[in-house]
Amino acid sequence: MRSRPKRGAEPDDAVDPEQVEGAVDDGLLIARSAASVEVANTIIVRALREQRPFVRAEAAGDVRDAIGHLIREQRDLAARMIEARSRALKSRGRSRHQFDYRAGDSSALASREAIYSTIADRLDALIGDDEYVDAIITAARDRAWNDIGAAILKKAGAGMVPDSEYEAERDERLRTFLREDLAALAADASSPGRRRR
Repeated sequence: MRSRPKRGAEPDDAVDPEQVEGAVDDGLLIARSAASVEVANTIIVRALREQRPFVRAEAAGDVRDAIGHLIREQRDLAARMIEARSRALKSRGRSRHQFDYRAGDSSALASREAIYSTIADRLDALIGDDEYVDAIITAARDRAWNDIGAAILKKAGAGMVPDSEYEAERDERLRTFLREDLAALAADASSPGRRRR
């Protein structure tokens, strides 16, 4: 894999494919995690502030938006590396700070550009992959539920000393809470005669 320097720059430096692939793998894991966190936050805001239910199709759109944002970010970073490399190849003397690149930095900048471009290309292919998107939706939904559930349990359990059966019956209590209590709250919140105070 080779980088694409700006027109007028010297020929491409060779890029180590193994180094690029390792960094791309790491970058894709980070991107997946970032998309999951972003979508989980959106789910939480919709549930708590807007009192809206989780809708998988809506979450799929959120995932694709998050991935699209990450693709644009990676392409911008790649373009910056091309610009930095072009300037570095023309610069002489010693660098004055860590971002003052010189010709000796050309290979590293070419590798970075290849990494960012490859991550963007792979994400671009994954944005249409329903299984990939669905896996992020599931991770985001689970993360959101864990955050909301932990907050509810902390609030509900404040000052309470659980009995010896507490842990054994916890799952059933949560199911009952979701099935009955939250359903009653939702019905009450959406009833036409409800007065706001």
